[in-house]
Amino acid sequence: MYDAINLDTKLLLDVQLVKRRGTDPATAFLHWVAEKHNFEEAVFLVN
Repeated sequence: MYDAINLDTKLLLDVQLVKRRGTDPATAFLHWVAEKHNFEEAVFLVN
C-alpha cells in the first residue's frame, strides 16, 4: 500500500493498493501523486 499524507493537516492526499513489490509500483505512485500535488517541501517516510 502506498499513501501520501499532508503532515500539517493530517489529510490523505492519495492511496494506492498494489499487488506487486519492487520499485516499479513505487515509481508509478510517486509520478501519479506528483502530477496532482506540489512536492517542494515534501517529507518522504519509507517503511
